[in-house]
Amino acid sequence: MTSPAKRGSQKRDDRALDNYPDTLIKEVVELLGEDEATSAKVISAAISGGETKNDDASIENWIHNQLKPNLIFIDKSGYTEQALDALKTLSTQVLTDFGTSRQRDFGQAWADKTRGYLGEQAVVQFLSDKFKVETRLAHQQGNPEDFYDSDIAEVKDGGNFRPPRVFVGIKTTKFNGIWLDIAKEQFLKSNYHVQVKIGGGTSHLFSFFKEIGVFEDHILKVGLEQKFLTQQEADQIYRDIPDFKPIPGYITGFAIRSEEDGGFIYGGNKARLHYTINTFKGLLPRDYEEIIKKREKMSGGSVKFQSIEKFSSSDRYLFNTGNLVRTYSDWKNVVSQL
Repeated sequence: MTSPAKRGSQKRDDRALDNYPDTLIKEVVELLGEDEATSAKVISAAISGGETKNDDASIENWIHNQLKPNLIFIDKSGYTEQALDALKTLSTQVLTDFGTSRQRDFGQAWADKTRGYLGEQAVVQFLSDKFKVETRLAHQQGNPEDFYDSDIAEVKDGGNFRPPRVFVGIKTTKFNGIWLDIAKEQFLKSNYHVQVKIGGGTSHLFSFFKEIGVFEDHILKVGLEQKFLTQQEADQIYRDIPDFKPIPGYITGFAIRSEEDGGFIYGGNKARLHYTINTFKGLLPRDYEEIIKKREKMSGGSVKFQSIEKFSSSDRYLFNTGNLVRTYSDWKNVVSQL
């Protein structure tokens, strides 16, 4: 039996667009070091997630007062550390897709794990840069199962490291992510859950390989020596692989476990047949579709989520990015408890 659901009072009518003024795109390009298409997606995700309204003044305000102050860049050294940590922990974990039995490619699993660790590294750097707090991550200490409650395993206090006084979970998404989605069991184990959007696209691991000479000094070299490639082909392959550059990480905000009572608040738009949720905060039960259909007096159609359509049928806590806690004073409160 699910706890009573609570209906959201706000109805969002903002629509993310494919095109934005060149001045806004240019600002995001310069901040992130990404291309124009990626920068437009970053703005679009902020609108879809409810972080900003869809007008030039609001987007400009979001860029300067939310994106820019919460932006972290992970350099080659930081990337190397997290890629190796990901490689070390992969051997102790089952390489299957979440919720399925389909075996994942090891390279894809390594790239995905590295991206997740980059999000955690971004939080470490954020706490250091903004609050002068030095922390260590759980996967740096051994088996990740030993630190399931908190991705931050240690906090420097004086000259020594100690366990944190509160548990902090860190969830990483791509730049176009608009939801913080955490399994119920995991959500209830940590006090705070931070969301980080990580850039670098899908080629970040290959760009790193290029940076450290894997292609030029080994793979392409072997291809040339054994005449599997011409010099022209090798040169073209090398040019086509994007160069490595510092990976941008946007600290979107965090959710607080103690604020959630088991209900949920939602908002969205009802079309002729379907209902699309664009605002959600709280526990998403397995029977959420039946609950919302009843509340919205729907005789047919389905309940969908903005950009994601459906979530798997397991209890989870869900927040659109605009519903995350994000102010400097809120972060100071978390840091004071660490």
